[in-house]
Amino acid sequence: MAATLLRVNNLITEFDTDEGRVRAVDDVSFSVDSGETLGIVGESGCGKSVTALSIMRLLPQPMGHIMGGEIMLRGEDLTRADFTRMEKIRGGSIGMVFQEPMTALNPVHTIGRQLTEVLYLHKDIRKQDATREAIEMLDRVGIPSPDLRLGEYPHQLSGGMRQRVVIAMALACKPSLLIADEPTTALDVTIQAQILELIKELQYEMGMAVILITHDLGVIAETSNSVVVMYAGKVAEQGTVYDIFDRPRHPYTQGLISSIPRLETEPKSALPIIEGMVPGLLDLPAGCRFENRCPYRKDACSKRSPRLERMKGMHGVSCIRWREIQAANGL
Repeated sequence: MAATLLRVNNLITEFDTDEGRVRAVDDVSFSVDSGETLGIVGESGCGKSVTALSIMRLLPQPMGHIMGGEIMLRGEDLTRADFTRMEKIRGGSIGMVFQEPMTALNPVHTIGRQLTEVLYLHKDIRKQDATREAIEMLDRVGIPSPDLRLGEYPHQLSGGMRQRVVIAMALACKPSLLIADEPTTALDVTIQAQILELIKELQYEMGMAVILITHDLGVIAETSNSVVVMYAGKVAEQGTVYDIFDRPRHPYTQGLISSIPRLETEPKSALPIIEGMVPGLLDLPAGCRFENRCPYRKDACSKRSPRLERMKGMHGVSCIRWREIQAANGL
């Protein structure tokens, strides 16, 4: 059985805004084993990216604050790590692929400078060795003529090539954990598939764990071992990929899965949708955060905030009516 690499316990992250303080991540817990892929899924505004930035300690300052919980990396609590220690962890133990490849790279520096900077920060390495490793990494992520690319600027590369450079930078020091935040955003479908396959190959080659953040359930089903479904800053449901797709218990998870287009869908027929919007963080309901969109809601749902309840194994759900819903659906 693989050892636990990262464990997030009861994480709370808040932001100061002009309208007041908001809680973007509320009591979130999960773990990632070595070599495993954990998928975090949910609509925009559900707290997925803020969770990743909290792990990396890259919250925008001075507005962002980790107010509670633990982020344990091999037994070390990253919430207590100082700036110098986190500089070593970022890019060393944990690499991150950011959401937008068009802005993740510095437009005024060459690809070579940005990639070798990672190596200089984490290794005692000579310039010629750093250049050689940078060329090898660009070649590994499928960039043609990697030696020539070192002297080019980000605007000279396509979106897919830029994302490959970002992946090369994240993996240059062979981290134990890669956090990929919407790594295929703004890329066409063919390039998306290539990038996901590349991450999968590199994960197998390096033996690293991956946290994959996306709103695409198809990507989660294809790549992940376990899944966390987030809604309005909280964990709605979590479990193995089989738990989530074969035995979904939370109405939000069920709604997400039912909205996936299927081959057998009649042409021009309407797809199922989840009515309404994710509530604003300044106007969260007192009870269940999904209550105003839930087809199974009752009065008790607006008064009582559900906690994550374990069912079997690692499968857990935050819904006070999950047993009734399960019986009603014959699950």
